Amino acid sequence: MTLIEQVQRLRVAAATADDENSIKRRTGELVTLAEQVEAYIETVRQLANGVAELRAAGVSIDSDLPQRATQVIATLQALTGALPGQTVDAPLDEARARLKAVQPFVKLLRQSVEEAWATLRSREIPAINEDLVATLARSGIEVEDIHIEIEKAQSVLAILNNRAVPELGDVAKLSSALGTLRSCGERISRLVDPTLAKVILNAQGTTGMPLSSFTPEVLAGLMRLGILDRFWVRLQ
Repeated sequence: MTLIEQVQRLRVAAATADDENSIKRRTGELVTLAEQVEAYIETVRQLANGVAELRAAGVSIDSDLPQRATQVIATLQALTGALPGQTVDAPLDEARARLKAVQPFVKLLRQSVEEAWATLRSREIPAINEDLVATLARSGIEVEDIHIEIEKAQSVLAILNNRAVPELGDVAKLSSALGTLRSCGERISRLVDPTLAKVILNAQGTTGMPLSSFTPEVLAGLMRLGILDRFWVRLQ
């Protein structure tokens, strides 16, 4: 092999290597851009679902947002479809610019949904005297079903409170959990009135309850619950 032939072969090899590097670099750029576009599509879809949830619950939110979200998704899907046809040396500036152009709307949409969802979640949670429920359970009174329902409802609320954006069905879950707590509170109040509940709880404290607190009504209530014989008088 002559020196000239060897040089030519090296040049061809170098050119091939350059092409491979260009293709790898280009592939990486296209994959990264495609992943960014897909991520934005998924984000807008989730936010659009959040808008639908909130509007169905009667929350005031811009009525133009769903239509604009649909248009943005269509734009991004068109961009995704165009990426595979890009040549190795074609600039990606236009594609990146189109992706950047939708970012302000996505930010606005997210802010609107998050604020409306936070407002909806801020509704007053029915108060539950869990200490009383635990005390009644220890006293042998059948409140296990109520206790289980309370725990399930509180678990649902904890999950929803950790979501910045509602998913489909979350508004119904929120209403159901609040309704369950409200119902449990009403059942407890029917079982034990506030005065009786105070006596039951405070009698277990270090200071106890004065004898004057055990009115005929309280004694009748404790008897009805079947726990009157568990109260003992201690002179201090």
